[in-house]
Amino acid sequence: MKPRQAIFLIVFLLSTLIPQSIGQQKEGTSDKHLGTWKLVSTKYGKAKEFEKYREGSTRLKLITSTHFTWLEVNGANKQVVGSAGGRYTLSGNTYTETIEFAGQGMESYLGKAQKFTIKVDGDKLFQSGDLSDGLHIEENWERVK
Repeated sequence: MKPRQAIFLIVFLLSTLIPQSIGQQKEGTSDKHLGTWKLVSTKYGKAKEFEKYREGSTRLKLITSTHFTWLEVNGANKQVVGSAGGRYTLSGNTYTETIEFAGQGMESYLGKAQKFTIKVDGDKLFQSGDLSDGLHIEENWERVK
């Protein structure tokens, strides 16, 4: 390849790739939200203060590039006592889950979008919004290592 062609190719690639990566950062398509998260505290409904998540139970949320799922595990017998999951979208800090499968007690959310605001700060994920039935939730999650 001639030097002039190489320079043209480099300039072309930089002019197409750099704006795309900058645009992705501006649009909030970062992957910091991906991973496995453990729920540590909640504020549901009209509660004024965050409460430590219930003792003897673990709620995990797994987020991939296209799907999410959460499950509740009873600490005493290690049985899954609740779950839901499906696809999600992320635009900036607006995170919208669409429930495509649900465990017992979550059936009323099937097919419905749940819109939240999320923020990731290091190994902490903050999620807040109103469920499709109107319940306001705020959750603090920590990354599972």
